[in-house]
Amino acid sequence: MNKRLVGEYKEFIFRGEKTPFSLGTLSVVIFCTVLLIVATFTKLDITYLWPAIGEDGLSLVTKKYQLVPQIPVIMATAAILGARFGTLVMLLYLLTGFFLWPVFGFGGGVGYVKSYFFGYILGFFTANIFAGRILSHKYNLMNMLYASIIGVLSIHMCGILYSFILELFKFSGVAPNFQTLVSHIVYDTIFSFVAIVLAKPVKYILWVSMKNEPKRQKILKEPIIQNEG
Repeated sequence: MNKRLVGEYKEFIFRGEKTPFSLGTLSVVIFCTVLLIVATFTKLDITYLWPAIGEDGLSLVTKKYQLVPQIPVIMATAAILGARFGTLVMLLYLLTGFFLWPVFGFGGGVGYVKSYFFGYILGFFTANIFAGRILSHKYNLMNMLYASIIGVLSIHMCGILYSFILELFKFSGVAPNFQTLVSHIVYDTIFSFVAIVLAKPVKYILWVSMKNEPKRQKILKEPIIQNEG
């Protein structure tokens, strides 16, 4: 990575330059779409120690959490591609689940709109827009944390509101488990923050293909002038 590319990347990150439209960018869009589909069906068992007060005083107990890294991948996508192309990833994911393959968490097809889980898919769009715009201003730790919180809350709020609407019209037979909702929000926020942090060096690498392809095409289209004499 030479100094010129480093300078271009810093200009892109800190001056709010939009992700350019190029074949490289579309390749990243497809990659993020496939990654989102894979994350939907991935379950990671996380074991950790947590302090607890019992009869013998303070001790460490073992806790387990099963993470589906779908929301962290959405946050990473917003960090890498921004709100505009990140929305394209969500749209491709939605159309794939509707018409091509059951890539949603609990099935697929147009009839999935009658499931309260569809509200979370709608929340993917809002989370991507909010997080992408926040990170486009300045990619620092404060904005990373802010984007994680706002993005995760917007997803869960859309899911909750959508479930209420379906319940109002008697379309949904399953209601979300609000007892575990808080823990899901906390874990999703933590891992989304980690995903956004890790997305920064990934964006650094992918920026080479997304940024410089239009320049190469421009150079190829310029006429070659030969010196006479």
